[in-house]
Amino acid sequence: MHLISLSANQESFKTVNFNKYGASFIVAKQDNPEQKDDQKTYNGVGKSLLIALVNYCLGAKPNSKISSSLQQKLPDWQFSLKIKINQQQHTIIRYTNDTKTCYLDEKKYPITEFLNQLEELCFNIPDEFQYLSFRSLLPFFIRPSKESYINYDEPVKAGKPYQKQLYNAFILGLDVNLSKGKLNLKKDLDEITKTHKIIKHDPILKQFLEGDKDSSLALADINEKVNNLDKDLKKFEVADDYYQVNQEANNIKKQLDKTHNQLILKKNNIDNIDKSLNINPDISREDIKKVYDESNLVFQLEIEKQLIDVEKFYQDLTVNRTSRLQKQKKIIKKEITELDNKFSDLKKQLDNRLKFLNAHKALDVFTNMSNQLSSLLQQRERLKSYEKLQKDFEHKKTSLQKEMLLETEKTSSYLEESTPLINNVMEYFRLLAKQFYPNSIAGITVHNNDGVNQIRYNIEAKIESDTSDGINSVKLFCYDLTLLMQGLNHSMGFIFHDSRLYSNIDEAHGNVLFEVIKQRFTGTNYQYIATVNQNQLNMLSRENQDFIEENTILSLTDDSDNGKLLGITVELEYD
Repeated sequence: MHLISLSANQESFKTVNFNKYGASFIVAKQDNPEQKDDQKTYNGVGKSLLIALVNYCLGAKPNSKISSSLQQKLPDWQFSLKIKINQQQHTIIRYTNDTKTCYLDEKKYPITEFLNQLEELCFNIPDEFQYLSFRSLLPFFIRPSKESYINYDEPVKAGKPYQKQLYNAFILGLDVNLSKGKLNLKKDLDEITKTHKIIKHDPILKQFLEGDKDSSLALADINEKVNNLDKDLKKFEVADDYYQVNQEANNIKKQLDKTHNQLILKKNNIDNIDKSLNINPDISREDIKKVYDESNLVFQLEIEKQLIDVEKFYQDLTVNRTSRLQKQKKIIKKEITELDNKFSDLKKQLDNRLKFLNAHKALDVFTNMSNQLSSLLQQRERLKSYEKLQKDFEHKKTSLQKEMLLETEKTSSYLEESTPLINNVMEYFRLLAKQFYPNSIAGITVHNNDGVNQIRYNIEAKIESDTSDGINSVKLFCYDLTLLMQGLNHSMGFIFHDSRLYSNIDEAHGNVLFEVIKQRFTGTNYQYIATVNQNQLNMLSRENQDFIEENTILSLTDDSDNGKLLGITVELEYD
């Protein structure tokens, strides 16, 4: 693709006619460089806007800053960009009040279809290749924003490191199918790893696998429980009157306990009676009389008679008491015999019912056991599935790792076979860089990335001590020229640089840069298009100033609206 011209439907707009080949400069300058009027500068005259308008005509997104700003501030404008691709001229027209469509050779297209048309004309992208598109690759040839001049290999912010690597590999002519292959393998590996993690956090599995328990041991434990429970259920006999018998057993147990307590009380009564029968008067009449005699007291006959009466009374009382206790004992023994018989009978009744209850079970107990078995079977199936998935995961993981190793070996062989291609690219970049820094090591390297990631190629353009802004700008300049003139898979024939590229380059290297432009683009079929500020022009040698002036296609000033690109004063937003 070459740029022919950019025009608008408004007379105030300064039509830009690009040189067919070689250099084309748009210079922003002051008519009177010695004046000190701060309001009159070469900023804001339309240099960067020109790049934004070309970018707009080449399919900038409908919701981009330039598209939205043009629609709001210049709703009645239309811009026409004439281009040439493979010696065939095409005209692109895009209206500002309809940012979702574009005209190509008088045919109206939705913006997506329009971009598909340009993609087929400008890039050799393999079918159904994600991320590669006209819009993703165009910024390497027309850097659209201030951020485009920060990283040489990322003119627009790529969504992922893979995309950045893919864009550069594609334009350098490397086999991007190897990039795609590694991406798909890494995605597959990430997917099965993610699935494996989800399975490990399954609520049912988690209770068996907490603490990193072995699933095979958990499965063996469940199998044992299932077998035992299954055996119990097979021997299970359901009794319809289970609960009735159970209630009877409880009642009998209560009667048995009551009878046992009664027996203990009766036996205690017998013991008490036996103790009572063994009790006799502690002191006899003779003993009392002896006490009196020893005390030299006169024991009168009347007192002795009274003692005899008392003694007889107690003898009679003892006889009566013994008789009564013997009768009582006989009655209690009879009661004990009856209670013993009752206790034995109740115990037999309780034993019979307990035997029945041990041999039979209630329906709800059976149901609970069945539910428990069902739950265990479900858990066992989960664990079996997990074990299978675990084995499948390990197998798939190993298989993918082998495939990644094979892809790494394949890439190594490919890079070895492609050494001439890579060397041509490296040598071209190196020779450009050497013109700026003769004593610095420089070149482009391409290495095989064998890490477990999505990146296939490690591509790096290097100029020794390239951390300073000036060297970084030179590296970006050399890289862009290398992609244009040594890159593959594209039919792009121009580079469009904004004046900000030269802002950090000193006078000496600025002169080298324009010498390189003169050498590399004069007499070729390539276009080098750039905007240049007056102060940047003033830094150059007389020879380079003459070169720029000879190839200046448009001069812009802010002395008046007429000196600006749009021919009017309007604030537009663009990246």
